[in-house]
Amino acid sequence: IKMSIIDKIFNYSEDYRYKTWKIFGIKFSVVKKYNSKKINIYEEIKKHDIISFDIFDTLLIRPYIKPTDLFLHIEKLYKIKGFHKNRIMAEKLARGKYIDYEDITLNQIYEEIDDKYKLFKEIEIELEERILTIHKENKEIYDYALSLGKKIIIVSDMYLPKEVIEKILIKNNYTNYYKLYLSSDLMLTKASSNLYKYIINDLRVKPSTIMHLGDNYHSDFENSRLYGIDAFFIEKIINIFLKNNIRAEKLLHENENNIGVSIMLGLSAFSCFNKNDKNKENNYWRNFGFIYGGPAVFSYMNWLKKQIIKENIKEVLFVARDGYSLKKVFDIIKPEYIKTHYIYAPRIIYYLIALDFKYYNLGDSVKSVLEYYKDKDEYLEKHTPKITSVTQGYKFILDNIEIYKNLAKQEYQNYKEYIEKFNIDKDNIGIVDTGSLFKTSQKIISLFLGKENVIGYYWILFKNKYYKSNQYKAKYFEKKEKSKILDWNLIEFLITSPEPPIKNISDLKPVYSIPSKYEQKRMEIYEYISARIVEFSKIAKNCFWELETFIGNEEVTNWLNILINNPSDNDKKYFKSLRAYEDANHKDKAVYVIQRWFIKNKGRKYYLFSFIPFLRKERFAGGEIKYYLFSFIPILKIKIIENTRKYYLFNIFNILTIKQ
Repeated sequence: IKMSIIDKIFNYSEDYRYKTWKIFGIKFSVVKKYNSKKINIYEEIKKHDIISFDIFDTLLIRPYIKPTDLFLHIEKLYKIKGFHKNRIMAEKLARGKYIDYEDITLNQIYEEIDDKYKLFKEIEIELEERILTIHKENKEIYDYALSLGKKIIIVSDMYLPKEVIEKILIKNNYTNYYKLYLSSDLMLTKASSNLYKYIINDLRVKPSTIMHLGDNYHSDFENSRLYGIDAFFIEKIINIFLKNNIRAEKLLHENENNIGVSIMLGLSAFSCFNKNDKNKENNYWRNFGFIYGGPAVFSYMNWLKKQIIKENIKEVLFVARDGYSLKKVFDIIKPEYIKTHYIYAPRIIYYLIALDFKYYNLGDSVKSVLEYYKDKDEYLEKHTPKITSVTQGYKFILDNIEIYKNLAKQEYQNYKEYIEKFNIDKDNIGIVDTGSLFKTSQKIISLFLGKENVIGYYWILFKNKYYKSNQYKAKYFEKKEKSKILDWNLIEFLITSPEPPIKNISDLKPVYSIPSKYEQKRMEIYEYISARIVEFSKIAKNCFWELETFIGNEEVTNWLNILINNPSDNDKKYFKSLRAYEDANHKDKAVYVIQRWFIKNKGRKYYLFSFIPFLRKERFAGGEIKYYLFSFIPILKIKIIENTRKYYLFNIFNILTIKQ
């Protein structure tokens, strides 16, 4: 029976009858399929005395796309060029050399490898021990079988030594099993089916009393059935993930032998374990946060950790609202001695305190200052104009600058009290934000802690030809002049906290704006996104600890850009009701989070007799083309996804699909 992770409790199984005989020592088998029935795996466990489990991709998972990517990881970690290819070739040579045996050992593999790589045998074992992780769903089945008092055996075709496998099983809490049958120990394999014959004889039981679970259709399912053992095929989670995410296939195709991509997608496959929510929308956002937000935040915070250690920073301030999930993830992976704070430093505070409008968006900043201060002073309350132009508002501020300066001093004192409550050591402070043009938050903090003591850390610093701020120290994750992320609003969406926009600080607490309907919607779903971002990083740390994962800016940027360029109908469905704000007040300029999904490019019209608009063609972002008869009757839609073109008559009926 084929079993997916999500639909594993109930599935369809086919019963078989077998007849086996020998002619001149050659074994022949006839397999006759005779009926189908719905199977509950937990009910089937009750019917069997012995439950047998495969190990790799069944009980334990490697967080890579391919098992051999572990060798590529070693090559990158130790900068030992050629190890990946040599290790694969050594195994082929060993299997060719020991052809009379059904399997080989790790020692025999390393006998065939180049001398300069021999010392990596122990490193390979250590890495296997470190990265192999529990298969969450199958661990539940394992524990259920134990709870019923079933005799559990573990069966694997594997070259690693038996004592290593036993150690890994114990580390992952697979204990209380009856026996471990290992091909490298017995020199019999599931692939040949002889290991099953050995097990039946060793246990002295009827084959029908055994139920075997594994991920290899031939070795685990077909071959165990040949001996009358009941078997269940459980698909690899990485295969399930790749089948359900064509963007992952595209990323792999474009990044062959990129260990960072392999690890990023290998970890993303753990999303298959996320339980389905009855609310499909909530489930969509959970998976979106894990698969896209998880790698993005993890890679940025991994880079930050290296910078913080290198710069000997002891205290790190994460700026609200962008710093919400960033801090959560950094706290998971950081050294213990580093202190972190989540701090409010919105742009409006800088405007109010510094009255600095020289390089900023005058429309936003002037309007914000006028609106805020008009309730703080009797004169301003009566005379602040409803501005019709930025120049008018700016002139009013300059004409009444002494009033505004006095009010600014009060705001300075108010914010100073807020900063002082954190008891921040003024030496070597890091301040973390994502995208910035003027380093506004860093400027606010520097007013109180000294700009010489503060280093800003950013994903990207946007460049402005009219403004240079080299006097404020800064490092950034993406070092290009323009972000390579095709739509920066996606990054903002993935990291902005579930809080409304911040107006100011009062009584040492943030004062929030009344959220718009779009903000309210975003706040509701962001809890799901953030929780999964954090979960991704916990799994990554559990698998790799302090080992470099090589998930860097390039890998994450490519991954997000493939998403942006290849939306599914489901993506559009859930993003359509969301908006991002591009103004400081978060009131105006509401745009789609990923604009290219919904804003069409300029169309083209075809005229009959040069004046009758006979046909109109519209091309949409994401690979969609629509044709309209007489400019308004929809007659044909073409969707282009990867190498597939789908044609829809009247934009509805799928009449043709072409795979190129």
